[in-house]
Amino acid sequence: MSSFPQEASSSLQEKKTQGRKVCEKCLELEEMTSALEEYIGRTNEQLLKSEMSDMELEQIFSACADPMMVIRDDGIIVRANRSMLEHLDCCCENVIGHSCTELLSEQECKLANSHKKKSQTDIEITNEGGEVSNFIMTTTPLVTLDGTPGTLAQYKDITDRKKAEQALEKAHAALERIARIDGLTQIANRRTFDESFTEQWQKSLVEQSPLSIILCDIDFFKRYNDTYGHQQGDTCLSSVAQALEQTLSEQSSGLVARYGGEEFIFLLPATSVEEATAHAETARNNIEQLALEHQASEVADNVTLSLGVSCTIPQSDMQPQHLIRTADEALYQSKETGRNRVTSVEFSG
Repeated sequence: MSSFPQEASSSLQEKKTQGRKVCEKCLELEEMTSALEEYIGRTNEQLLKSEMSDMELEQIFSACADPMMVIRDDGIIVRANRSMLEHLDCCCENVIGHSCTELLSEQECKLANSHKKKSQTDIEITNEGGEVSNFIMTTTPLVTLDGTPGTLAQYKDITDRKKAEQALEKAHAALERIARIDGLTQIANRRTFDESFTEQWQKSLVEQSPLSIILCDIDFFKRYNDTYGHQQGDTCLSSVAQALEQTLSEQSSGLVARYGGEEFIFLLPATSVEEATAHAETARNNIEQLALEHQASEVADNVTLSLGVSCTIPQSDMQPQHLIRTADEALYQSKETGRNRVTSVEFSG
């Protein structure tokens, strides 16, 4: 009997086996191909998201109203938004790739290269025309696109706010001045005198230096108002006040204030009774020299002044107000003994 059928059957079996192996390889390749395609797809999707994210960040960076730029740690500017280019008044080619020292002030470069954590600093920038602008410069460490460390610098324009603050400070100073100045005579008011007197008393107490007070009063001022009217009386008060203040030109630490009505008071630190008396005589003479007509006066045809001087070296057991009271008593003596004169006393407690 022939063996051909058996050999054919064996060969067919081998072919089937080989076919199955080939199919298994194909399936394996297909699975690998599918996995590779899936991996490539995920990678492309991630790259696309990354590119979209970079585009979004670039759009945000470019659209930001505040000037912004990225500076590498070697001082080279690697990115600047449109607002920054406008702020520097330069085109992109003249900014990107250039050193910050070419375009920024020394202070700005120093802040950008400080390598600190996020910080904010007020800076002033003066343009070529001399105009000053104020900014808050915020610096934040970051890693640049090329992988090197750098700094994101952002500028917030606060020029208008600074101007408003300065205007507010001026207004506050003006209000403070109004609060301390007598509105009519434009010299110090009673409040200012009281504050200064307290301060100078303590200072004289510590230094054991003399402190003098001169209290003065326009003679027969009520009659002046009755004769010439209150408006002219106000003019008279202003003229007298300015003349008294002028006597302090060489007494830089002294003060003259309107004490009330037609009364004025001098505060003279480190001034002896003799020096204060001489000063009072100068003040009295200066008022006479004004030659302000006063027909209702019983002393002279012009406006005159009566003055009382008091001086002491403050001691811890003294009451400060007693010095003023003594000056008032001296003024009373000047009035009682004929007016238009100076009376001096030393207060000893």
